Amino acid sequence: MVKKRHCIFLSTLLILVLVVYKLIPSRDTIFAQESDNKENIALAEATVNVDKNEVTIGDKIKFGIHVKYKDNVTIQFPEFSQQLGVFAIKETCDIEGPRREKGGYSVVERNYVLNSYEIGRQTIPSIKIKYKGNQTKGEVTTNEVVVNIKGVLKEGETSSDIKDIRPPLDVPTNFKRLVTWIFIGIGVLLVSGVAYWLINKRKINQKRQDWQFIKRTPHEVACELLERLLKDDLVSKGLVKEYYYRITNILRHYIEDRFGLLAPERTTDEFLIEMAHTNRLDDVHKELVREFLERCDMVKYAKYGPSALEIKETYDAARHFVDETKNYMEEKEVVAQTK
Repeated sequence: MVKKRHCIFLSTLLILVLVVYKLIPSRDTIFAQESDNKENIALAEATVNVDKNEVTIGDKIKFGIHVKYKDNVTIQFPEFSQQLGVFAIKETCDIEGPRREKGGYSVVERNYVLNSYEIGRQTIPSIKIKYKGNQTKGEVTTNEVVVNIKGVLKEGETSSDIKDIRPPLDVPTNFKRLVTWIFIGIGVLLVSGVAYWLINKRKINQKRQDWQFIKRTPHEVACELLERLLKDDLVSKGLVKEYYYRITNILRHYIEDRFGLLAPERTTDEFLIEMAHTNRLDDVHKELVREFLERCDMVKYAKYGPSALEIKETYDAARHFVDETKNYMEEKEVVAQTK
């Protein structure tokens, strides 16, 4: 009986030893898995930010992407088109970094310049950043950013938008009236022809006079048209869009006559691309023309109602550009000849 109990005890002890032996490598495996998981956690993380969360319509916003990653990870920034949600991408900066941080991480950043003509709370959507490690690859998603875009009208002010043109009315045809107008037109032409003949006959009997034709410069033509636009006082008559169409047309024709750039026949984007590659204007004048055309396009196409101060600033900008560039090409030619 004692011998049987001794055998049972030895068997139990042997089973316990085997169990402990099996647990030891399992514990090591668990620790190894936890270590591998820690290495795979947070290979890359990305956030975005803006320099201001509340702007006025058309204002520039600095938008930045901040990526933090392990040294053995390669980051690939996305290539955007001209739009990011309702925001237009005006400028894309170079990638900054990488710079080292504590914990074996590196940081790279990329900044963009945005603007928008949509009023209200607008959201810059989240962006997916791809990364690639030694044995894995994937992507991380940034946060969304909300920007409040305000109009330029102050509280209590209203903008009277120009209504669309009404469709033509159907006028019943009146043949009797039509025949009457035809005879009146023929009579006017006959009277005009006789008067023209009599005037020319009288001039033949008089001494001929030599007329001196003076060709006006583009600067003189533009200044005269701007003064006429001011005297027509379209703004007080509620014709704000017509005012902006005319002042844009005046400046475009002046640029064509003065610098030989095809401004009137092209869209704003096409003309700005051509202007960016010419040396006929310096950078200051290029920036002035670009801001002027964008400001006018807001009123003509975005149904934006400018204030009286903005209308005056638009007129002053056009007059300032014309006055500054009236002798600009001659000065550049003189400088080029002296070199």
